[in-house]
Amino acid sequence: MENIKLSVVILTKNNGTTIGKVLQQIQAQQIRNDYEIIVVDSGSSDDTIQKVSGFDVRFYTIPPGEFGHGRTRNLASEYATGDYIVYLSADAIPENKNWLGNLVSRLAIENVAATFGRQIPYKNTPLMERFFILRNYPPILNEPYSIKDFNMNAFFSNVNSAIKRSVWTNIKFNEELIISEDHDWAKRANELGYKIEYVPDAAVFHSHNYSLKQVFKRYFDSGVSFSQMRMKPAVLSNGIRYFIDEIIYVGRENFIKIPYAICYDISKFTGFFFGLRHKWIPGSIKIHLSMHAYYWKK
Repeated sequence: MENIKLSVVILTKNNGTTIGKVLQQIQAQQIRNDYEIIVVDSGSSDDTIQKVSGFDVRFYTIPPGEFGHGRTRNLASEYATGDYIVYLSADAIPENKNWLGNLVSRLAIENVAATFGRQIPYKNTPLMERFFILRNYPPILNEPYSIKDFNMNAFFSNVNSAIKRSVWTNIKFNEELIISEDHDWAKRANELGYKIEYVPDAAVFHSHNYSLKQVFKRYFDSGVSFSQMRMKPAVLSNGIRYFIDEIIYVGRENFIKIPYAICYDISKFTGFFFGLRHKWIPGSIKIHLSMHAYYWKK
């Protein structure tokens, strides 16, 4: 295992508030493996580049119009020289100094192709987002990770994941998808018989604080990606069960937040509904419904 080289891939754009902490935590990791850090920036206008320049990284830039979640991760992976490729979001801060070692240790098993770690919400995270993260990235997973269509007991995510380079070479990220390139990758790898493991003790702090407008756009894009993958999740049955569990959670934490939680979920499910049917919507309108307007300008 000590002879295995690691490549940590980070994509940035205006992540000045977190990227310094992320890189500090990576360089503080207690691990014997050699590793490199690859940062690909797609047009930051804040102090992201300045902060990255203070660390020992391989730094690349691309024009904003060339960015794509699958495309840019494939590009960064081509730059990588490691045996294992670790994907980390620029706003995901490793919890401790053992994060990297824990994340890649299971890759030493021959039939394990990829791993992904736990996400812990920041303290100021809204209750709805906190519920989503706690539900999909639990501290303990009682059964092995499994995936079938939209049914899974944990959510494979490139926020905090690692893939054997030899497997990525055979199964690259889908560059046509607007988002969800990680879910699509896990689905295809699973269908080919590869094993993916969830590693809860490889945790990062990561969460979002979306407004109602932003959550609509985020789930519009999610609906678009599921349409592109030709997946038909049981939105009604899964959605109702999720909604009930979420409202119970919000009520226990802060009862007066329930009305806002209902509005939040209406925005989420409405966005997903229209995203699934995006082919019926003109491109000039989709630009305003999507969080990734650049995608519709291509």
